[in-house]
Amino acid sequence: MNSSYQESKQKPSKSQAQQRRQMENFEFSQLAKELPLARAISGQHIDKTTMVRLATAYIKLFNTFGQSRRAYSPADYYYGSDSAWTTNHLDLLDGFFAILDRQGDVLYISETISIYLGLSQVEMTGNPLVDYIHEQDVTCFNSALNYCDRNWPQMCNVRIKSSLTKRANKDAVRASPGYKVLRLEITMGLNSSTRMIACYPMPTPVLSTVTIPFNSFVIITSIDLRITYADEKAQQMLKSYYSTDGNIKGMSYYSLIDVADTEVISKMHFYIFNLGAYKTPYYRMILNQTSTTFYVESSIFRHTSVSSKQFIDSVTFVSLVL
Repeated sequence: MNSSYQESKQKPSKSQAQQRRQMENFEFSQLAKELPLARAISGQHIDKTTMVRLATAYIKLFNTFGQSRRAYSPADYYYGSDSAWTTNHLDLLDGFFAILDRQGDVLYISETISIYLGLSQVEMTGNPLVDYIHEQDVTCFNSALNYCDRNWPQMCNVRIKSSLTKRANKDAVRASPGYKVLRLEITMGLNSSTRMIACYPMPTPVLSTVTIPFNSFVIITSIDLRITYADEKAQQMLKSYYSTDGNIKGMSYYSLIDVADTEVISKMHFYIFNLGAYKTPYYRMILNQTSTTFYVESSIFRHTSVSSKQFIDSVTFVSLVL
């Protein structure tokens, strides 16, 4: 009798267990409302383990950005510490935005990642970003992450997992199926323990899908960067004194670059084989048969077409004049 009486005291009744579950579910539902997620997402069913992971990331985010509320200044807005700096601002980016802690874990990532990569904001928050980066690009990413500071931001081009690449144009042979190439612009947050990253997906490397701004020109080269095509604007700006008619077709792209910036193109030439797409930092090109130079920023795409059972590689430069 005594043992059965003690067991009955230790074991909660069904009504008590049910009441505890209801209280627990209520607390988790309240927690979901406080998470840095769109209401449409937080209102969906999220398992409790995921909820704890998201809440932990949110606490870290609050500790970094939510401790003080100073008067508004342009610097506050730029570095993300102003109280009015919300996800509405992040939605205006032509891409998506992420905040990482010192270990590289995602404290925040904007919901627009689902548009560009098909990945989930819920899935990524609280997990290391390197888990989604192609293994061959992790070293490049870590280098940019560790060497950036407030006055010296870093940029890198990396492949990140995507569930949308299955919809890619079948005529383009992709170097890395299941990944998309992104340009990451990385800067330090409010302190050395955070990194703020603006992520810009590169367009599909098929020229017909790329928008050409009015202040840009197009050059297409073979895989060894020998020029095979240049539009009219490129021909006018880059007429070369190395040829009798001033035509740049047939020349090496390197010969049009200021010697001090050839390393930019050399680095691109190396990465384009693996990435398939690349965006350069600023570099200088030689203007109109003179020693005068001008700055450009190029979006570069490697395209592989199939003709008569042969693979034909080309590299397309869409260069924005600064």
